Amino acid sequence: LTGAAAMIVSGCLNIRDAVRAIDSRIVLTVAATLGLGTALQITGGAEFVALSLIGALDGLGPGAIISVFFLIIALLTNVLSNNASAVLFTPIAVNIASVLGVDPMPFIFAVIFGASCSFATPIGYQTNLIIMAPGHYRFIDFVKSGTPLIILLWIGFSVLFPWYYNLPLTLN
Repeated sequence: LTGAAAMIVSGCLNIRDAVRAIDSRIVLTVAATLGLGTALQITGGAEFVALSLIGALDGLGPGAIISVFFLIIALLTNVLSNNASAVLFTPIAVNIASVLGVDPMPFIFAVIFGASCSFATPIGYQTNLIIMAPGHYRFIDFVKSGTPLIILLWIGFSVLFPWYYNLPLTLN
């Protein structure tokens, strides 16, 4: 905001252009998902999803659960926006960490990094849509190049995060 204000004050940007640069669809998406994220937390939906994921991965430790959680977010962010994914999965991440009795920060980082993996579809991130037509890309081009990148990031995340945060892969 300070940088934008400085640009307006210095005359590099006028207010009309600044207002036009704001994408109302993104603002509406973030606002709606903030409400949805709050509703998930208040109604117990985040806890339900967290308990369901932990139940489905019964016997696995926090290191394996964070790996699967990252992959789920990375896949869904290609259908939702990255902003919506981050807002929706943050309360779930905190609930998972709480149930497992571990620090929530690694799970919040899983949300941040997973929600940033919007490479496999043009609808996952607005920049993908912007470059699609001028670059003569097709939908399948994003799938072909983005999917291996997501897998590579997931493997790197799955190896480094449990090691760095000392999260066991099993409950033994």
